[in-house]
Amino acid sequence: MPELADSHAADPLITLAPDKWVTLRDAFGVDSDMKVPAFTHRDAHVPEVDTAYKFDPQTTKAICAGFANDRRVMVQGYHGTGKSTHIEQIAARLNWPLVRVNLDSHVSRIDLVGKDAIVLKDGKQVTEFREGILPWALQRPIALVFDEYDAGRPDVMFVIQRVLEAGGKLTLLDRTG
Repeated sequence: MPELADSHAADPLITLAPDKWVTLRDAFGVDSDMKVPAFTHRDAHVPEVDTAYKFDPQTTKAICAGFANDRRVMVQGYHGTGKSTHIEQIAARLNWPLVRVNLDSHVSRIDLVGKDAIVLKDGKQVTEFREGILPWALQRPIALVFDEYDAGRPDVMFVIQRVLEAGGKLTLLDRTG
């Protein structure tokens, strides 16, 4: 998982926004005039381009429609058929930051949502909430890929399902006061 920034001020991804539009024809060699937002500059979270990668037109259109309309896209198929690689290669050519989360048995709700942590501030121990990958990603232009979706633990999948719903939200309850 990516190193999560301690504050929004120190994280350039917070203010990052696509700054150009490209056609599927120009970016992926797909016969379509559909336009998708892209970034001029690469961030450290952008995957490397595989120049030999060949794009499936229908899958590329569906994934790019998600990027263009801020929609969730589910790509399904047999293990090892290149679903995640397809998304990574689209992100690579759009210079779109991407984080891949493998939903193996070691991923917990805490990894996704976050947790309270004891930190030192001004020489004193204080409890501070450290956001997990979901709230971190939802505040930034990040393509979030949940890999091995069928292997996710039920408690983890309930959190993800809420975010994946149309207009999905992630609500973190404030436990102070």
